Amino acid sequence: MRKIRFFAALLFVFFGIAAGASANAMLLSYDGGVYSYSGAVYDLIVNNKKLEPALEPIIFNDRALVPVRDVFEEVGATVNYDGETQTIEVIDNDTYIRMNINNNVAYVNGRETVIPDSVVPKLISKLGGETKTMVPVRFISETIGLDVDFDGDVGAILVESDENYAQATPVPTQAPTPEPTAAPTAEPRPQVLDVTYEDVEDGKIAVTVKLDSPADYSYFTLSDPERFVVDIENSDCTFGERTLYVNNGGIDSVRVGTNPERTRIVVDVDKLDNYGFGTNGNDIIIYVRASSSGVVIEPAETPVPTQKPSQNVVYNKKLIALDAGHGGYDPGAQGTLDGTTINESDLTLQITYKVKKILESNGFSVLMTRSDDTYKTLIERPQLANTNNAALFVSIHINSVDGAPTANGTEVYYAESNNGDVGGVTSSMLAKNILNSMISATGAANRGVKTAEHAVTKRSNMPACLAEVGFITNETELRNMSSSDYQYKVAQGIANGIMNTIAEMK
Repeated sequence: MRKIRFFAALLFVFFGIAAGASANAMLLSYDGGVYSYSGAVYDLIVNNKKLEPALEPIIFNDRALVPVRDVFEEVGATVNYDGETQTIEVIDNDTYIRMNINNNVAYVNGRETVIPDSVVPKLISKLGGETKTMVPVRFISETIGLDVDFDGDVGAILVESDENYAQATPVPTQAPTPEPTAAPTAEPRPQVLDVTYEDVEDGKIAVTVKLDSPADYSYFTLSDPERFVVDIENSDCTFGERTLYVNNGGIDSVRVGTNPERTRIVVDVDKLDNYGFGTNGNDIIIYVRASSSGVVIEPAETPVPTQKPSQNVVYNKKLIALDAGHGGYDPGAQGTLDGTTINESDLTLQITYKVKKILESNGFSVLMTRSDDTYKTLIERPQLANTNNAALFVSIHINSVDGAPTANGTEVYYAESNNGDVGGVTSSMLAKNILNSMISATGAANRGVKTAEHAVTKRSNMPACLAEVGFITNETELRNMSSSDYQYKVAQGIANGIMNTIAEMK
């Protein structure tokens, strides 16, 4: 590797270079505002040549920021900048550095590295002047094997590279002509074709990584800020970097990055609760749940229904679609009872079977989206009900909240986007009927009817709702919900609410 050395005294003696750090106030534009900067402004000397960039090196958090292209292209590195993603690349021999504006996390040869002292790359310009990409000089220089120093006496950053670093390697004379050999056939790398996400429920998403072939993956968590990171190893991303803005109950965004070694998916969360994985053919499905704030919300008033035109579909009034939440490799929320881990997916299936039995004993037919511990996608569940023209769709779930073990009660959700009048019945009516019947049957605290655009309810053609039976993070409620007697009370409440709604349907 090349070395950059600083010979301040020698340079000033032999080359007579005049330099000095000024501290005159100037107006700088960055981060959407204009600020007065009165810190030191350094001269920049690279390979014995004083540069005149549009913006001189300046000091942020006691660390020097320099214009990345002016400095590192001068010493032979390759510099790329993508304005759309605000990504900076510095490539030098065997080192590849990738950074983003206002982010103190860099990637060095694919390895995540925190830039010290909270110094971040910035887009800065003198007021009215050219915008420059300013980067921490010491971090980049030391990363690619350069010695860095400052000469405060003369107020300059002096950079000198080895004289022969840019010369081509000489071709040896009379080199033997190698015998032609067949190039080894490289194994095809998995291609990441797309990355999408779906809202599973409040504070939980499913991220689907679409692949053209099977791929290995690894994962880890990071803090400050909190992130869940999944690396699709030895893969190529066909579409480059991407950010999906989620904004769902503490999950902020899903970011996709790529480098020669892997494709990285980063889920930005306020506080990570749990996570899980599944597969669908070659595709990898990542489940991430964020913890809520722990504040118990008082029951909300039933919102005014959004009226939509009646749907011209003939429904089978005797067919009810029941959806036991989660399943298979997606256990849902988890709680602990007497040292045993209890999965939401197990409780919802047990309750759903009891609802089915009660409805069938009253002359109804029941369509279950899952009948065992398997996973069905959030598209398949409502699609099954739609294909069979079920009269109603009811999804059964168990609530959770991190850090608030006393949170309790029952609540039922419907999607405002699916609240049209079908035979005189709306989703809000179904939700209200089920909640009232459940509270009457169990005596649980009433947390009210609420709205949320859950994937399964908003995709249903018929009136649909999602019932949160209780809190798996509340030991008393978890003990109740694990009891067959209490499960029957819950099931009776749900079944009564369904039958009361069918009685109102024309």
